[in-house]
Amino acid sequence: MPDQDNEADINALLYGLAPLARQASRILAYLAEVPDGLGGSDVALSSRVGEVSAEHVAIARRSLLEGGLATQVHFSTKLTAAPQTLRNLAANLKGIAAYLRTHQDRNVVELVLTEPGEKSHLRKAIDNLHALSPVMFQTSDAFFRLARAAKRDFVVLAPFIDNQGADLLVELFSICGPGVRRHLVCRPLSEPQCGAAFLRRADDFRRIGVLVYEYALPSTLPSGRETFHAKVVLADEELFYIGSSNFMASALDRSFECGVIVKGGAAKELSSILKAVRSIARPVGGY
Repeated sequence: MPDQDNEADINALLYGLAPLARQASRILAYLAEVPDGLGGSDVALSSRVGEVSAEHVAIARRSLLEGGLATQVHFSTKLTAAPQTLRNLAANLKGIAAYLRTHQDRNVVELVLTEPGEKSHLRKAIDNLHALSPVMFQTSDAFFRLARAAKRDFVVLAPFIDNQGADLLVELFSICGPGVRRHLVCRPLSEPQCGAAFLRRADDFRRIGVLVYEYALPSTLPSGRETFHAKVVLADEELFYIGSSNFMASALDRSFECGVIVKGGAAKELSSILKAVRSIARPVGGY
């Protein structure tokens, strides 16, 4: 029924045509005036509309059929939508095209995972579902990317560090470019779950010029102190990782860890938060 189009189908049509909104708008506007135009070939219709390809027409034709706005009669496609419906759709698509020309996402987010051991059951299940590209399976790769990207500041929040994590931190801070300020925020070095591994590589951290801060303050909380559990790696005010991965062998190699790399405005906000953390944390000198 041309004048009682299903709203869900209409929304699906607009969503499907959004990537070619400008061309689809031209096609639908033409068909609103020349309904019989859909009865011919894709090439013929594209030549009449102008500035669209036969492929654009084919996609628009398929969307109209799937949305119930056209029907297939033998080898010909016949419109069932009212001309005004097509005009409205064309106007909506024109608006979408204008929006896409000017819109830019505030943040771009990428998923990062660590596989729980090589050839894990999880990896096999994900591969079977074709759910994720294998290149996303090493959180440490994301850390290296951030270290190389830093131009001014490279900041790591690491509440727990073991020997493998300390080795990785030394490598990350080492590959930062010249002039990059290197910051490490950890829990007290007097605590074994952080300090023992750090002190093993203390000379290297000192040689590289890493500024170290302990964030653990007296508090009225039941624990008796204010501290942190967040795992963050930040490059300037541009790019950061946030997720579940500690700088420990269990997280880097043996456990399923999940996080995201974020590029955009949120990085500037996070940079301000980490500056606040460093302002209340205790600078550690001499290690």
